[in-house]
Amino acid sequence: MLFVASLFIPLIGAGLHWDPVPSSENRAMARLPGKPKTFQQVERFSDLLLTYYRDHFGFRNTLIRGLSLAKFHGGLAVDQSTGIIIGKEGWLFFPSRARDVLADRNLDPFTAAELDGWQQMLERRYRFCAQHGIRFVIVIPPNTQTVYSEFLPESYSILGPKSRLDQLIDRLAATNSPVHIVDLRPILKEAKKHRRIYFKTDTHWNDYGAYAAYPVILNAISSVLPGVKMTPQPLSDFIPETSIHSGDLGRFLNLYYEYQEDWPKLVRRIPYPQVGYSEITKGSDPHAPSLYVVHDSFTRYLYQFLGPHFSRVSWQWSLPMSGEDVLRFKPDVVLDEFVERSLYVPVPIDSPDVLAVQPR
Repeated sequence: MLFVASLFIPLIGAGLHWDPVPSSENRAMARLPGKPKTFQQVERFSDLLLTYYRDHFGFRNTLIRGLSLAKFHGGLAVDQSTGIIIGKEGWLFFPSRARDVLADRNLDPFTAAELDGWQQMLERRYRFCAQHGIRFVIVIPPNTQTVYSEFLPESYSILGPKSRLDQLIDRLAATNSPVHIVDLRPILKEAKKHRRIYFKTDTHWNDYGAYAAYPVILNAISSVLPGVKMTPQPLSDFIPETSIHSGDLGRFLNLYYEYQEDWPKLVRRIPYPQVGYSEITKGSDPHAPSLYVVHDSFTRYLYQFLGPHFSRVSWQWSLPMSGEDVLRFKPDVVLDEFVERSLYVPVPIDSPDVLAVQPR
């Protein structure tokens, strides 16, 4: 009788929401389908209901965490279901695909066609902006593996002589491209000698890493604006805080208690607005230059550093660039930011007006 009753626990638990462990999945869970009203909805109803049940059966999160704990205590070097690499001294590293592991080790270089595609995309963006009197700056934050390679397992160490980022920078220089990439690796490798600048359990740099990169980025923007010289805010303008919790990689592994770390934070003494996925902020000086930022999640840590220097900033969380949006905002400068691992995926497809520009 107990065995038979146990078979119904997941079903009953789905209806009563039995699960003491919160979900750690970074996605929208399936919703309970409504009552079908058409024949097509009737046909799909069982599939939708099964999808909902798979996401919500009783003790689902508990079982997933239990499996994660078994893997953790088994001492695996990589989690096969997520691709997350278990590094030394509590460091976690994330290649999103199996091929990325080779790219991280400099063993999967660009093909000539791939390199052409990236160069042409960047030159189109540059020339589109130039045609409308807008300056253009590119910044590529390095992967955690690039800055903290010493904490990778020996079986994932860097072997090849050049990374894809090296290839792209060399190609742009060799072809006298008007595009210049702000290479943050030297300043970040120097900054890490003084304090930890990336999270151990997360895919991003921390506030200190962003602050180390910020003067270099600000200087690059100043250099393309004639007669403009912007001075970085001193570290004393920010209040250091710290807490202890786990980053996105620890949560993806369902090991948010096992993988925790000191979480440093810099809080601006004069608060800067919180920024969403697509938002415009304004600075205190209406005569300062305006900035349009095409970015990924790394720029979240730059908001309070870069934002106050500009009269207006349009923050656009996107890999493709929309020429129409840029022209509607009419910035003085476009800052194009994407993390190094973006070079492992296909070239982003920009809006038709940008694609129509000849790269050369």
